Amino acid sequence: MDKMPKATIIIPVYNVEQYLRKCIDSALNQTYYNCEVICVNDCSPDDSQKILDEYQVKYPDRFSYILNKENMGQGRSRMAALEQSTGDYIFFLDGDDYLAEDYVATYMREVENEDYDIVVGGFTRIMPDKEVVHDIVESEFTRVCYTVACCKMYRKAFITEHNIDFTDKRIGEDIFFMLSFYCCNAKTKFIHYYGYKYLLNPKSTTGALNYNKHFERIAVGMFSDLMEKYPVSSLSDEQIRLLEYAYLSTMTDALLHYGHGCKPQIMRDMHEYVMNDMKERFPNIRSNPYFKMFGISGPSLANRIGVSVFMACIKLHLDKSLCFLASLI
Repeated sequence: MDKMPKATIIIPVYNVEQYLRKCIDSALNQTYYNCEVICVNDCSPDDSQKILDEYQVKYPDRFSYILNKENMGQGRSRMAALEQSTGDYIFFLDGDDYLAEDYVATYMREVENEDYDIVVGGFTRIMPDKEVVHDIVESEFTRVCYTVACCKMYRKAFITEHNIDFTDKRIGEDIFFMLSFYCCNAKTKFIHYYGYKYLLNPKSTTGALNYNKHFERIAVGMFSDLMEKYPVSSLSDEQIRLLEYAYLSTMTDALLHYGHGCKPQIMRDMHEYVMNDMKERFPNIRSNPYFKMFGISGPSLANRIGVSVFMACIKLHLDKSLCFLASLI
């Protein structure tokens, strides 16, 4: 039993006091016994530190925490804990979410007989009146565009070997992290399991995202960092096509989803910024066969509609008009 691989669950903590006990309890009460929990207090303004002190005293052999000297954001906080971790496999858990008790055991079972660099599962969205299961499709699209860092298990040695990191940008750090695994050809296993319990928190970074955050500029910076680290020349044609899809999907969200309701002048600036970057970064993007309603397996219907409509408008020179309409709604 002592030879069982060790698991590390990493929990960034910022302004989640009301959820934190349930989150930590779910991590400590796993059926997989060889497991440590590391929390990172990212200068949380609430009383989360009192809770962390309490758990440190109660579970000194299984629980520890890091107290950041300054607010570093979720990505950098995770990396600080990863450097301190002693586990062979890494899990990320947000401080306002929680896990089923068989969560770690279910993922660890997948690497008993075969070495995977990443194991990918689904999740359960917890809503006030119901729970909704979100399954995943086993496809290359999922490897590229299912970019949440949670709901997955990572082999720590692979992260270290390839120097995989979160971007220092406060929004989109999960996208950068997951695309890095794709660019490094991580050996991936998909499982149809939903033990990650995702609680929609409107105060979270994603929940508070709107056009004022200028996600399009953050995303452009993120792709710039990614392609500096993993140049196009090092990627296959298929990887480039899928990165193009990930790029346009991200920009569709930035302009049409998070950008809706902004004023036309703001949208004009946002649209021009994205199109200039797209033209320079992916000059052949219009010929990508995946930008059709059924050009690729895996995306949700909403994603396929949004991305295919946006690309169709680009080809017909109607993208400015589409963005203008979005700015008014």
